Amino acid sequence: LMDRSEMSTLALPFAIRRGGSDTNLNVDVPDGIFDFQKVKLNIEHVQQKILKITEQIKIEQTARDENVAEYLKLADSADKQQVARIKHVFEKKNQKSAHSIAQLQKKLDQYHKKLKEIEQNGLLKNTKDISKD
Repeated sequence: LMDRSEMSTLALPFAIRRGGSDTNLNVDVPDGIFDFQKVKLNIEHVQQKILKITEQIKIEQTARDENVAEYLKLADSADKQQVARIKHVFEKKNQKSAHSIAQLQKKLDQYHKKLKEIEQNGLLKNTKDISKD
């Protein structure tokens, strides 16, 4: 009996097994032919990133607003000693939230800038920058 690797190799014509030129799919096409598609794909990719970051900002802002409402509710019904502790915890959460929103906003601004560059200039020189985020 033959093992699987022998069977699959034997089932293919010799030219395919050895990677013959008649099966080579590398077609010479001038670079400019696919540039439009590449630009369109890059634009769509950056737009998706923008939507994702925008949604993350909204989520973070909602969490921050809920935190403020919770703080006001707790502070209203607490004594002076509890209020100080509640305020400290709130300020820490609020600071973290503000930092997250600022980072997301910075990233959103970068994506808007990239989108504008792609729309104006076509392909970016370094398209790896877009997909690494």
